[in-house]
Amino acid sequence: MSKKINTKNKKQDDEFFVLNLNQFRMITGYELSNNDLILEINKNYEVIVPIEYNVSFKDGKLIFEDFIGEKSDSVRALANSLKSGILNKMSQSIVEGLTNNVTNRRTYYINEGIPLIGHTAFGLIDRGTNVIQIRGLSGCNINCPFCSVDEGNHSKSRKNDYYVDMDYLVSEYKKIADFKGNTKLEAHLDGQGEPSLYYPLLELVQELNEINGPKKGIVSIQSNGVNLNEKLIDDLADSGLHRINMSINAIDEKLSKGLSGKKDYDINKILEISEYIKNSKIHLLIAPILLPNYNDTEFKKVLDYAVNLQQKIPQNTINPINNKKNPILGAQLCLTYQFGRKVPKMKTWDFNKFYGLLANYEKEYSSNGINVNLKVPLNEYFGSHVRTRLPCPFKVNDVISATVLMDGRVNGEIIASSMDRIIQVINCKLETCKIIGKRINVKVLRTKDNIIVGTLVK
Repeated sequence: MSKKINTKNKKQDDEFFVLNLNQFRMITGYELSNNDLILEINKNYEVIVPIEYNVSFKDGKLIFEDFIGEKSDSVRALANSLKSGILNKMSQSIVEGLTNNVTNRRTYYINEGIPLIGHTAFGLIDRGTNVIQIRGLSGCNINCPFCSVDEGNHSKSRKNDYYVDMDYLVSEYKKIADFKGNTKLEAHLDGQGEPSLYYPLLELVQELNEINGPKKGIVSIQSNGVNLNEKLIDDLADSGLHRINMSINAIDEKLSKGLSGKKDYDINKILEISEYIKNSKIHLLIAPILLPNYNDTEFKKVLDYAVNLQQKIPQNTINPINNKKNPILGAQLCLTYQFGRKVPKMKTWDFNKFYGLLANYEKEYSSNGINVNLKVPLNEYFGSHVRTRLPCPFKVNDVISATVLMDGRVNGEIIASSMDRIIQVINCKLETCKIIGKRINVKVLRTKDNIIVGTLVK
C-alpha cells in the first residue's frame, strides 16, 4: 500500500531553505550572476550583494541547495542564520553601495535616524506657507544647459544622490501637516532632479493626498515629461494628483533637444502627453522658462501652444484651496546660480523687464479676444498663503555640535545632524569616510527656511 505524501508539509519544509525576495517592496528586479546577487532597488537604483553560499535562483527566490530535504532543527537553524546574514548584507549594501542608474552616482538611502529638514537635495522644505516641498530623490534624466543645480549625468559638481524611504517621508510630512493645522495644504513634489522618477510614486501621491484630505488640500508635481506615459497619468489621477507643472521650453525639435541636453528628447511625445493630461482629471500647468537672447522666439511659441490648448480643452478642475480654476501657464525667467549651469548667449534680465514682456503678450492675446493671465502670483492663482513655519533651533553665527552622517552633494560638503535638523557643512577638507559618526563643531551660516548651512570650526 502506497503512502500518501503530505505536499503541504513538504512545501513548508522547503520554505525553510528559500529566501523570497518578492516580499520586499523596494526590490523591483533581481539577477544572480556567478556569486553576485544584483538587485534593482525602487526601479532606478542598483546594488550588488556578494553571495558566499551554494544557491540557485528562480522567480525571485534564493534557494539554499545544500539544505533541500534536510529536516533537522540544527539545519533549519543554520538556514535561518544564513538567510539573516544575506538580509543583513543586503541592508548594508543598500545603505553603503547604492548606485543611481540614471546618473551613475552613488546614492544614499535615507531612512529613520536621518532628519528630513535642513537640506535642499532631499527631504521636506517649509518656507512658511501652506505649500510643503517634497523631495524624495535627487538625480535627473535630462541635462538642461541652464539647470540651476547642475543636474543630470553630465553634472560636474554633483557627486552623490539621495533617496528617501517612502514610509519615512510620509510620516515626517504628516508631522508638518499636523503642525500647520492640516487644512488647505499643498504637497508639492519637486527637487534637484525629476520627481516622477520616484518609486513608489503612486503610493506616495495617494498617502499625501489622504493626509491633506481629498477636496481640502492638493498634491502637485513638477516634471519634464520624459518619464510620463498615458498609463502613469491615469494611475496618478486615480491616486489623487491635482496638478502637473510641465516644463516645456521650446517647440522646435532641434532647439528642444538642445535645451534638454538629451539627444533622444522627443518634444512631440511631450506635447502629446501634455494634451492627454489636459483631457484627464489632472490640471496641466505649462511652465516655460525664458532664456533672454536664446529661446525668445520659442518661449513665445510655447505660450501660444498653451493658450491654444486651453482654448481647445478648457480647464475645469477646481483647486479646493482657493476654489478657483488654476491657470494654464506659469511663465518663468531663467536666473543664474552659484552651482548652476550658464548658457553663454543668454542675457541677464531683471523681473521688471520680464513682467513687462508678459504684459505686452497679454495685450496681444487680448487684442485677439483671448483673456490670458501670464503674471500669476501664487497667492492669487494657486491659493498659496502664509502659514506658521516650523521653528528653527539655530541662529546665524551659533556654534553647534553635530554628528557627521554622510558625504555631501558636492565637493567640499559633508552632511551632519543636530537637534533633528540636517546641517550642510561646506568648505570641509576632511575625508568624510574618516569622520562618519564623529562629533564636529559647526558655525551656522544660514538658517532661512530651516535650510541649515554651516562651516567646520575647531
